[in-house]
Amino acid sequence: MEENFVLALQNHRKNNLQDAENLYNEILKKNPNHFDTIYNLSKLLAQTKRFSLAKTLLYKATKLKPDYAKAHNNLGIILTKLREDQKAITSFKKAIQIQPTYADAHYNLGIVMQELGDHRKAIVYYEKAIQLRPDYAKAYNNLGIVMQELGDHRKAIVYYEKAIQIQPNYSDVHYNLGRIFQELGEHKKAIIYYEKVINLKPDYAKAYNNLGVVYQEMGEHLKAINVYKKAITVIPNSIIINGLSDLFKSIKLGNVTKANSKELKELFLFLYRENSINHDDVFNNSKLLLFLGDNKDQLKQTVSSNSSLLQNKIIQNLLKEELFLLMLQKSLMADKFLEKLLTKLRNEILFILMDSNQNNLKKYFNFIVSLAEQCFLNEYVYSQSEKETNSLNKLINRVKKNKKINELDVAILGCYFPLYSLKDIANNLIKYKSDNILFDDLIAIHIAEPLKETKLASSIKSFDKIVDNVSKKVRDQYEEHPYPRWRYTNRYSHANFLSQLNDEIKPNQIEYSNKFVNPNVLIAGCGTGQHIASAERYLNANILGVDLSLKSLAYAKRKTLEFGFKNIEFLHADILNLKNLNRKFDVIECVGTLHHMKDPSEGLKILLNLLEPHGFLKLGLYSEIARQNITKVRELIKGKKIIKTPEDIRNFRKLIIDEKNDQSLQKIFDIKDFYSTSMARDLIFHVQEHLFTLPKIAKILKTLNLEFLGFINPSTKIKFSRLFINDVKNISLNNWNKFEIGNQETFSNMYQFWTRKINKI
Repeated sequence: MEENFVLALQNHRKNNLQDAENLYNEILKKNPNHFDTIYNLSKLLAQTKRFSLAKTLLYKATKLKPDYAKAHNNLGIILTKLREDQKAITSFKKAIQIQPTYADAHYNLGIVMQELGDHRKAIVYYEKAIQLRPDYAKAYNNLGIVMQELGDHRKAIVYYEKAIQIQPNYSDVHYNLGRIFQELGEHKKAIIYYEKVINLKPDYAKAYNNLGVVYQEMGEHLKAINVYKKAITVIPNSIIINGLSDLFKSIKLGNVTKANSKELKELFLFLYRENSINHDDVFNNSKLLLFLGDNKDQLKQTVSSNSSLLQNKIIQNLLKEELFLLMLQKSLMADKFLEKLLTKLRNEILFILMDSNQNNLKKYFNFIVSLAEQCFLNEYVYSQSEKETNSLNKLINRVKKNKKINELDVAILGCYFPLYSLKDIANNLIKYKSDNILFDDLIAIHIAEPLKETKLASSIKSFDKIVDNVSKKVRDQYEEHPYPRWRYTNRYSHANFLSQLNDEIKPNQIEYSNKFVNPNVLIAGCGTGQHIASAERYLNANILGVDLSLKSLAYAKRKTLEFGFKNIEFLHADILNLKNLNRKFDVIECVGTLHHMKDPSEGLKILLNLLEPHGFLKLGLYSEIARQNITKVRELIKGKKIIKTPEDIRNFRKLIIDEKNDQSLQKIFDIKDFYSTSMARDLIFHVQEHLFTLPKIAKILKTLNLEFLGFINPSTKIKFSRLFINDVKNISLNNWNKFEIGNQETFSNMYQFWTRKINKI
């Protein structure tokens, strides 16, 4: 047995883990209480992240040798991994009781207290670990992190520098120093430390990401792009993907030429091949790579003429371009020219199909399928002629009569109709398997996913009846057009809520508290789930998504299941009825919802009654100043007495697109929401809408005894800080009002900000 144990240890040390595990298990079959085997096997299981099995063995080890401090310490580490924090604390304290000079146990207790938000106790334990072991670099590093989180940058730097003095090549400490100098706005120092980290550890993703962000903050966009370009060759993980995506979301590429287009296209292809970002964020820059030189001007003339697009060589190349196809599949094509181009292409393809040999279209099959996915994504917002309608009726009958599935016919139908709406055709397609992966994807999007949503709707609980007349009208709008339709979104790493909050409201900062270890979060007006995907990044959060629209909730539930999100619950309810909900929340987010209520203040008061005294509230409200052009369009709709059927929305959009005299209407083409049916309806046809100004918001906050904590847009705050140097925390709404008057499109999306009750405990 001892020979086997020695052999197992040798394999374990050489990282031959499976062989070691087999030998450990053989020993335990013969002697279930062999302590050394139990202890070492538990370490192997922890090493391979099988924490529950490791926990069972370590509990057994502590019973066999109750006074073995290392076993209690290791059990504490495992319990921390399993988020059983109170049990972990007990284990670490037991280890210290057995061995009071056990520095590692004090250090590990500090980690748990820090994660629980109890910074004062964390400091005590880290200092004790250092007292016992003066060269404990990790403890100095963690003390620095605590001080940085508490806002004491001077002490944090002292602790970080002490850790480096002990361990000069400690990459995490160099990274933390980079982070602290970035927070202080000392970009050149931050760059030095991030570059040091990358030299020490070339696969340190966070260092690449933050280095890219620093260059972005400095306006050195080319350098930022180069950092990410290098990073994706070394470690193409989610942090780097999000960083590159955020960069292209926040900047506008300058002159794109043939010389630089190849490298840029590779970056965008990298992003579009990934399914862990919101591709709409990078669309505006990626579209610049589709047409270089005079190509776009030539195509504009062709699109405006009666010439065939499919005979145009530029178009022929475009329809085979991978980036273009991926853009159609994954992002809303929010561009006036591209809409005209795609509308004409769809028209031409339909008539070629009906009037001539299908072989002429087969080489464009992947484009046609991609266009069908785009049209589903934009909810068939493109206008169509009566001639197209007549041809489509013939095509539908042809597909129904054809016993064999013609994929080309089906794909072209999908460019005009959601296939699930053609029930006979959908029934034949639901179990169909194609040799073309993209066609299978089309069937999933058009048929399988909507059917799944119908089933999921019955699993969502309703709370009270919706009786308010305005709420009923708003509900009906989102039942007809769940908002928004989306495919992918950013995937975030999890972090304590207060860390995320401080990141959003900086340069303001909130003191850490242990009340947000397992925050209860309410998303009031969660729609189709994109907002929930963002809030899911809060560590150990329990999330409740509430919405008026059951169809929107079913969409949201499908997406959250698809992404594997945990601890999310949905409730079909009106915010007005939540006053009867016997629950309290640490965090409430209500973005883009209150301004669609009859009385936003009444809705806000109900949410505040649901908010814990220590809680935080995020609001998103429409700006009267930023939406002046939208108000003008809404007045035009009202004057023409246009209603809100899909056909009316399509026809009105065409009227605006064709309008050449009124330049003030042209601004709406820059708004993404103009380019899908549900979004256009929400944007310019909404049944209920209130607009706000910052003085009005300031008055509401004062009346309700709320503290303004800050807006969330970092690039806007950089501009604001340059003008209002003395407003160090960026929290004067009077200053922000002056800023918005001078920069009227600042809040074109909406005001998004955090607040909390002033009389908090």
